[in-house]
Amino acid sequence: MVSLPNALLALPPAFRLEDAGRLGVSAKVLRRAVRDDLIRRVAAGYFVQIAVWDAASARDRHLMLAQIASWQRPWAAVSHHSAALWHELPVPSRLPGWITQTTDHDTGSANHNGLARLEPGALSSDEVVMLGEVLLTDVTRTVIDCFRTLPLGDAVAIADVAVRRHLTSVPQLLEQRHRERGWPSIRQADTGLWLLDPARESWFESASFVQLWKDGIPVPEHQVTVLDEKREFVARTDGLWQAEGVVGEADGAGKYLGEFDEDGPSALAAARAVLAEKQREERVHRLGLEFARWAPTDTYADRVSTVRSAFSRGDGSRFRGHFVSSPLSRHTARAGVAAPTW
Repeated sequence: MVSLPNALLALPPAFRLEDAGRLGVSAKVLRRAVRDDLIRRVAAGYFVQIAVWDAASARDRHLMLAQIASWQRPWAAVSHHSAALWHELPVPSRLPGWITQTTDHDTGSANHNGLARLEPGALSSDEVVMLGEVLLTDVTRTVIDCFRTLPLGDAVAIADVAVRRHLTSVPQLLEQRHRERGWPSIRQADTGLWLLDPARESWFESASFVQLWKDGIPVPEHQVTVLDEKREFVARTDGLWQAEGVVGEADGAGKYLGEFDEDGPSALAAARAVLAEKQREERVHRLGLEFARWAPTDTYADRVSTVRSAFSRGDGSRFRGHFVSSPLSRHTARAGVAAPTW
């Protein structure tokens, strides 16, 4: 008789009845494993290992369920936010609890089967890829679909990373947007494409500056290098409002904690990071720039107030150094295009 613990070690985190059968594990043994809380039955014939599931992140749990949804409907492409996770793009702030699949089969309208939401939509062969056993929309199609269906900050963060990693490009995204003309909520993609900027380096940066724009703050230039009068390096900024003479900094905790060694943050390492950041800010101040900082714990209203206060203190004409733009900022759709209204 096959040892169930040994069989579980040989099985992936999400598996099918036939996968277990190939290892000599019967349906009766699997039913006992469900009763013993070793595995969980997700749908008829589909299981996840509870020990792996309980330890998994929201992303990894979603991917396990996406794998099962793909087994159930191999003719439908994993899409939207589910495909974004499969492509290793950022996790939305509010990850939907369902898997999304797209099919060009006639379903009439979007429908749920408990695990997946099936979206009707045209799918050409150049819009889908196979990763392992999973059929999913390619990165370009995925980004535009996320623009149509996710909150704007989440969708822009996904697009920023996709372009920064050269998984797609602004011209490809514009072409895909044209393909989806007339589709539900496609005008949201126009706004998202205008806001896209691959120079931003984190989900929090992308989401922060999008929210500020929605609250009436103009989009800054991102990842600008600040040099002093002698053209020596001083800092690289999350955002720069040059005319106002203001640097914007989206301070995630990782800037000070948790990125120093494999055993986690040390008090000394954190203190050094804070000191280095203070010294950096003082050097930028001496060149005539003001700072606006916010953290994930700050409310949207507080972030807007912080930036507006810095604007009232700042004056770009006082700056005595030099700016060098990020080469990535050339890869945007904003040049020569009027800002959308919100």
